[in-house]
Amino acid sequence: MDFKNNIIAGVVLATISMGTFAAEMNAGTIHFTGQIIEPSCTIEGDNGTDSTVPLGTYPKSVFTEVGKETDLMDFTITLANCPLKSDGLPAVQLTFNGQTTLTGSTTLLDVSKITTEGEKAATGIGIAVSPAGDATKFIAFDGSEEQVKITLPTIKDDQIHADFTARYKSFAATVEPGAADADLTVNILYR
Repeated sequence: MDFKNNIIAGVVLATISMGTFAAEMNAGTIHFTGQIIEPSCTIEGDNGTDSTVPLGTYPKSVFTEVGKETDLMDFTITLANCPLKSDGLPAVQLTFNGQTTLTGSTTLLDVSKITTEGEKAATGIGIAVSPAGDATKFIAFDGSEEQVKITLPTIKDDQIHADFTARYKSFAATVEPGAADADLTVNILYR
């Protein structure tokens, strides 16, 4: 009899376990959604994808101390042909890399002689860039993320943009005259 009771108890236990196991198997479903896009934003510059921002001509006597800045010059980075805004991609980021940055600084572009005439480059100054409306915040030129985000358009063929200001800023007590050009590379991140 004990053998028969053990078999019956085993069958009952197995039936209960299978019922519990079956209920756990159908507890819910996870749906994965998303989209793969062809990143397509292009920079609309004044010469293809390139732009020129004239910062002006200043006498060296303007730079009377370290940290002296010139007038703010406005400029805009315009993006066209972007994908439409979605839950997975609401915005794009801009990152910035200077062709040359000053040693020990990620927020000042080193000036050189690129297109401006002259025998040598100015010394003691660099070029600083800020988001428009916040001249105390400086853009880092080291490829840093999370500096500038631009919300993607909701209507096909709409352009989007980000506004900035640029100026010369002295980093030395003495500024020497010369060409004061610099190049900045802008990259678009889709994250």
